[in-house]
Amino acid sequence: MNLKEEIQKLNTIAEEILEVQNLNQKCKSAELVLGRMLVCNILLDNGIKPSVLAQHYCKDRSNFYHYRKKHLQYIENPKIYPQYIELFIKLHDEYVKRAKDLNTLCNLQKLEILD
Repeated sequence: MNLKEEIQKLNTIAEEILEVQNLNQKCKSAELVLGRMLVCNILLDNGIKPSVLAQHYCKDRSNFYHYRKKHLQYIENPKIYPQYIELFIKLHDEYVKRAKDLNTLCNLQKLEILD
């Protein structure tokens, strides 16, 4: 198991939930940005640094800081974007359900160090 595989697994689940083709493309459509934001915030919650995400998605780190800021606003006040909260929980739960190792989310930070 490595970090790239886990990121790809999260991407695949998000693509299925949002019914999009590929989250890792340069397009800035609302669905793709939302999908990247969901995946990245799960990873950020588990200790992955924005610089690592920037390398994987070939985007500037500032995107991930922005995703984090918006995520915290949505969590703090769920009335702003209730659909985001629902999708975040759904993605997180589905990822945990599909994880081979129950401690996968805890191990993501260790994988970042190994990579």
